[in-house]
Amino acid sequence: MHALGLTGEHLIYGFTNTHLIATLCAVLIFVAFFFGLRGKKLIPSRTQNFFEWIIESIFNFLDGVTGNRERTKEIFPICTTIFIYVMCSNLIELIPGVGVFTPLRSPSSDLTFTFAIAVFSMLYIHIKALSKIGVLPYFGKYINFKNPLYFFIGILEGIGEFTRTFSLGLRLFGNLFAGEMLLMVVSSLIPFIVPLPFLGLEVLVALIQALIFSSLIAIFYVVTVETEEHG
Repeated sequence: MHALGLTGEHLIYGFTNTHLIATLCAVLIFVAFFFGLRGKKLIPSRTQNFFEWIIESIFNFLDGVTGNRERTKEIFPICTTIFIYVMCSNLIELIPGVGVFTPLRSPSSDLTFTFAIAVFSMLYIHIKALSKIGVLPYFGKYINFKNPLYFFIGILEGIGEFTRTFSLGLRLFGNLFAGEMLLMVVSSLIPFIVPLPFLGLEVLVALIQALIFSSLIAIFYVVTVETEEHG
């Protein structure tokens, strides 16, 4: 328990603080979209308009990233889910009482959380690519005994997938953890009006990081599929 306290982790009913907040965040997102889009009408209500605007905006953004409507449709579900989940997890740290060294801690400030999302995203990309182009063309990129040079390149490609996954999780953690620490330091020094601009900046950073993460997933998918289709 002492080690958990030093790293900012706390156990709450058998769950770590970040695990608990991450689970609650996922449940709240599901409930919000379930009721927001339930019983959709031809003439939408304001609530339906709001949730449809979120989905359409993300789709149009990803369409600009991929440059291919078919690829956008293929990667849209995972990218949209991750964007909304990461965005909400980032914004939780703005709630008073949620911080690095408090009993309630933002999931995005936990390295295991960001790595879990990165690993899941990359697994999704490769499983999707495998099902789309077939087993032999997919693994042919990494295993090729016809030429020693191609064999060596395949090993480098495999190592590159691991480093890519590692950099995804580390990038997200580093930017968001630094922002949370900045808010904590500024609030402890001058706890009233001065932190407000930093709160606005943190909202912007949360949005940008969620967009960057989703964009990278979309780009990695397009590169993986198209490289292996024409490889």
